[in-house]
Amino acid sequence: MQYVKINHLKPGMRLARPIYNKKGVMLLERDTRLTRQGIANIENFGLWGVYILEPAEPVPPLSDEDIELERFLTVSTFRLKDDLALLTNDMAPQNLTGLAQTILRDFGSLDHKINFAKNLRSNGDYVYKHCLNTAILSAMMVHRLHYSYGEQLAIVCAALLHDMGLLLVPDEIMEKGDALLSPDERRLIRGYLEKGYQLLHPDYNDYRLPELTLQLVGQLTRLEHNVKIPLQKNIRWRNGTHVLHVASMFDELTSMNLDKEPVSEIRAVRFLREHPDYYPAPFVTALTQCIHILPGGCCVDFSNGQKGIIIEENDKNYAQPVVILFSDNQRIDFTDARFQKTMHISDVMKTMDLRLKVDQETLKKYASDPHTKETAKRYQEKRSKLVAAGRVL
Repeated sequence: MQYVKINHLKPGMRLARPIYNKKGVMLLERDTRLTRQGIANIENFGLWGVYILEPAEPVPPLSDEDIELERFLTVSTFRLKDDLALLTNDMAPQNLTGLAQTILRDFGSLDHKINFAKNLRSNGDYVYKHCLNTAILSAMMVHRLHYSYGEQLAIVCAALLHDMGLLLVPDEIMEKGDALLSPDERRLIRGYLEKGYQLLHPDYNDYRLPELTLQLVGQLTRLEHNVKIPLQKNIRWRNGTHVLHVASMFDELTSMNLDKEPVSEIRAVRFLREHPDYYPAPFVTALTQCIHILPGGCCVDFSNGQKGIIIEENDKNYAQPVVILFSDNQRIDFTDARFQKTMHISDVMKTMDLRLKVDQETLKKYASDPHTKETAKRYQEKRSKLVAAGRVL
């Protein structure tokens, strides 16, 4: 499936994901063929784009758990939006603790991995969707790390609040996208994040947020997100801060934004592994134990140029599944050291459509030689005479 922006949608395209309203009622089911009216409705929902199935792509399997996650994300995004709006206007949140408890109940006690849903974000809903996804990932991670319930609740609350300061940033700065921000604008954003933390501090309100929640949000405002800048050595970073940092960066890398393409789960984890000072290994491992990185049915590219499909996921080491090569149907078990020395999975396939896309300029480079052109011309003339004589349909 591919992400298609609203202005590129065409009648006949098929939805890859269901669309819900703020109350969790399904408006359009997946595999729905879009009409002009359907496209207009999607635009009225305030969506910037949707995931679309490729022409020959079958509808991927979607479990009841996956469907419920989609619905939960939609409903909870609106709940969180209401609470953050109250907080930025110096009013007490109404749903925050209840939402954190629901997330812990639904995701903080799972004994299996889930397919974590990537979602689409505009500048208008980035903060809510990012904070919510970070909270869900954090809930699963702290369960794997065996933290106490009080600590888990504080960490999930911090996840829901950690980027609240971004709501105070002027729209003209947020709309630039990360790549176009100047150093001064980055410092300004850092200042707004700090202001968001101050709005939560008990010196200015009586919200009675957990002390650990405030400490974690405070540390996150001082935590650099550029791995080229060394971490401050004079700060004793809390474990909860590492949980939130890993969950936040993974979600940021894998989710679709208007100004950048997402990366696959395996590339995101590879990035986290490459920077252990920023993202300590135990917390990255906890993340990989919670979600499917390379699930069965996933089509992948290999380092030697081959392509294949995963037929058996490896729960102990996601990078060593069992695959079938498309070229010769060879079965490869990556737990076998022989294959580890010759090839590895480089990334998830971007598309299953392997046809070459050729434009008119490319075709000109592969023009026929004079002899072939002359032969084709003679056959065309002969055929035209036969058609004129009524001897060829």
